[in-house]
Amino acid sequence: MENQEPTPTQPNQRLGSPSQELPSTSSNEQTQKRNRPESPQRKSDDSAQSPKRSRNGSLSPQSFPQEIIFEILLNLPVQSLLRFRCVSKPWKSLIADNFFIKKHLKRAQNDPEFSKTRVLINTSSLQTGFSIKSCSLKSIFEDPNVNTTEIEYPSKKASRYDWIVGSCNGLICIAIKEDTVLLLNPTLRVSKRLPDLGFKKRRGCYTVYGFGFDASGDDCKVVRVFCYQSKGFEDGYESIVRVYSMRTNCWRRIQDFPFGVPFSEAGKHVDGTLNWAVLSRQYRDFSCTIVSLDLAQETYKEVTQPCYGNGAGERILGVLDGCLCVLCSYGRLYAEVWVMKEYGKRESWTKLVTIPYTPIPGYEMFLTPLSVSKSGEILLRFEVNMLLYNPEKNMFRIPMFPYDAFSYIDQQEVYEESLVSPTVVNQHR
Repeated sequence: MENQEPTPTQPNQRLGSPSQELPSTSSNEQTQKRNRPESPQRKSDDSAQSPKRSRNGSLSPQSFPQEIIFEILLNLPVQSLLRFRCVSKPWKSLIADNFFIKKHLKRAQNDPEFSKTRVLINTSSLQTGFSIKSCSLKSIFEDPNVNTTEIEYPSKKASRYDWIVGSCNGLICIAIKEDTVLLLNPTLRVSKRLPDLGFKKRRGCYTVYGFGFDASGDDCKVVRVFCYQSKGFEDGYESIVRVYSMRTNCWRRIQDFPFGVPFSEAGKHVDGTLNWAVLSRQYRDFSCTIVSLDLAQETYKEVTQPCYGNGAGERILGVLDGCLCVLCSYGRLYAEVWVMKEYGKRESWTKLVTIPYTPIPGYEMFLTPLSVSKSGEILLRFEVNMLLYNPEKNMFRIPMFPYDAFSYIDQQEVYEESLVSPTVVNQHR
């Protein structure tokens, strides 16, 4: 039996039994059909596959390939992404996806233009009192006038004891009066209060913190170092160290500081470690060392410092372009900025710049490196303000803020805008 070629299905054929027959069509009807103009539904395939347009004539989001949409959204600031969540359900799901959040964060961290990087400022003014404000890092380097916005965070009343601990993946850690700790995403306006430890500020004691990221465990951690006098001043200080994990949402005690106690500055987060300048006692002499805490192993080690030469005085830790740095002052003559290009390798210490003593009257040499622009200009914390130094021109300049923005600056911290929430884990790596 020969195989018969199947008859093509007609547009009005109901898909039912294979044996169902179609009524025949007369020759006159066939001629009329051939003479009719082609209906819009029977146009060429190219027209049928053209991008869909909305009622106002613009292309709809579904008409673009997902790869292009993904790439476009990666380059947008967080505030735009928050608005675009209402475009469609697929966009809302994409912007909330952990993979997208991590890629967006990485893009912000590697942006040489600092378009998504901001500076958090702990300030005081006669009009508003104590407050924490934010401004664009790009604006500080490029604009003649810098605008600030006030950061809202859950505190009964802002005070001089509200301290910016550090930043990590777009999250800010704030210690309120040394005993209450908050994690805050200032861009999302989402915060989380960490469990209380029960320690209160006491005379003769002080507390320092550190905030960083453990990549091996995909976990943000806060470290609290409680320093107290053991017996008297002659016997020095001892410490109690506890670590908070976002994954477990609890504190636990780890080994105490093995090399004296840290200064009052917060630990600097570099490559999965927290680093403090530590005052250690050897016999009757005191010396300044750098001690790091590995956030994954929770072990300490001393970081070898560069060879500063004669006349080295006060040393201040900072972070420049993700690298540990030290600003070493040489009296009122000059200061040197050293950068550890590869963390943990002594030979990678490199002298970045020598900064002359500032000619501004009444200001002491007390600087903390904050950032370096593409042109090599360095942003520094300078007494109660910020200062920019151009090593090529050997010139200083002060960023101009609105006259009523603040009277003085107590702290600064550089951070990237991100979609990472302090209330959700597994958004970081």
